[in-house]
Amino acid sequence: MIAIAGVATAILAVLAVGLTVWLTRPTMRSSNTKPTEATVFFHGYGSSRNAEQTMSRYLIQQKYSNRKINATVSKNGQVSFSGTVKKGDQNPLILVQFNDNRNTNFDKTNQWVTKIMADLHNQGIQSVNLIGHSMGNLAIAFYLKNHVQQSEQLPVVKRQIAIAGPFNFLQDSPIPKSNLNLADPSSHSETDFKKAALAGLEQYYENNQTKVLNIYGNSMGKKESDATVTNNASKSLKYFVRQPSTYQEKLFTGKDAQHSKLHENQDVNKVLKQFLMA
Repeated sequence: MIAIAGVATAILAVLAVGLTVWLTRPTMRSSNTKPTEATVFFHGYGSSRNAEQTMSRYLIQQKYSNRKINATVSKNGQVSFSGTVKKGDQNPLILVQFNDNRNTNFDKTNQWVTKIMADLHNQGIQSVNLIGHSMGNLAIAFYLKNHVQQSEQLPVVKRQIAIAGPFNFLQDSPIPKSNLNLADPSSHSETDFKKAALAGLEQYYENNQTKVLNIYGNSMGKKESDATVTNNASKSLKYFVRQPSTYQEKLFTGKDAQHSKLHENQDVNKVLKQFLMA
């Protein structure tokens, strides 16, 4: 009887461990369920979706996602997808490429991004996380500025991650010309900046609940720049974000904080994942 009781106790212990493992397993979307949220990447000036590959690969390796879909915008503004969101996809990653990758007409980019968002909504996506590098952030910013009121035909923007964004640029150049001094509200550069193209962006954040993470790099020491965009230019985003939206920023330093290296930086990838899963 003692031996039988011992065997029974051992079986119960194994079952208890198994139940604990099952209950604490990572939550995975059922293969019969279609996802309703996607993460969309936008590359910078003169770049391509190659700039998005390291980040997306990391998120798949870390099991945040299990699917990448390419979205390509032709030079005449036509949008095509390499596939569609389907059952079994977990947090699909949409890698956008603008074939006209030196375009600085942001009325056009707003049209492009709107078409991408509308197509995703038609595929069942109800909310999105938007990640931009460099000029890709301006494509995002102009989209948000032009969609202050939420449309039933477009996904809700749940999170926005800006990487090396030139938010105090002047309209006639993709490279920031002014060096906005956030500590000096009366500075001419800030006045000009506010009157320039992004004026009114704050209304989007006041009317929506978007979590914003602003990532920028200093690879130049006292110059406070990633060698392409000044830190002040990136930090200018803070001026626009108002409650009920939320804002946080993260500075990276050293040689891997250089402008183009930020989207290849594994420490940046870790922060991306943490923010997306928060």
